[in-house]
Amino acid sequence: MLKRHLLLLLLLPLLGSANPAKAQGYFQFLGSPRAASDQLSPRYGIRYNTQGYDQPEVNWEKKTAKLVKKGVPDYAINEIKNFPGGPDSIGDWIDSAFAEVQAEFMKCPAVADRAARLSPAKLYVVVMPSAFFEPYFKVDVAGVYYPSTHEIRVLNIYYIWKGPNAGWLRHARDLIKWEMGNFFGVELGVQPEPRPEGWPCNSVK
Repeated sequence: MLKRHLLLLLLLPLLGSANPAKAQGYFQFLGSPRAASDQLSPRYGIRYNTQGYDQPEVNWEKKTAKLVKKGVPDYAINEIKNFPGGPDSIGDWIDSAFAEVQAEFMKCPAVADRAARLSPAKLYVVVMPSAFFEPYFKVDVAGVYYPSTHEIRVLNIYYIWKGPNAGWLRHARDLIKWEMGNFFGVELGVQPEPRPEGWPCNSVK
């Protein structure tokens, strides 16, 4: 079983007592997941599975009408409709996240050499249909990194349309980078979360 401090996740979004994911019934903005083969990111060869969200199959006329009815603004609807931008975008996001986070860690003298040598070969990234339940903590999450399997899971896109967090939009592109930071932190002995100003260099264990 994973130790409690090694299950690294992003809650939706620092929710407190309210849980908009449950209130919205895990609304799938980009439709249901589909069976898809694993792919490899073009630069680092990181294995990932889009669950079909590299090319979403959505009835946008029907979906857009539903979003408008719920009061979702145009900018958010456009962000949702344009996901992911192209069939190769998700692989590119994964590579960019690895490169950017690696560069951040290489600025820290205590771990720079190891950060430069850290292999992405063990990583696996899965794109999820919406917020998902994490049974260990019994909470809904937007993203999670499992150190025991080196797996990152992130939702594709999520928008909260009511409650104190109304207007909160999250995108897989950003969530992948956050969880990539957790991967580097665990592997290099840097406190992954919380992340104070100056992280990661001021959080080396």
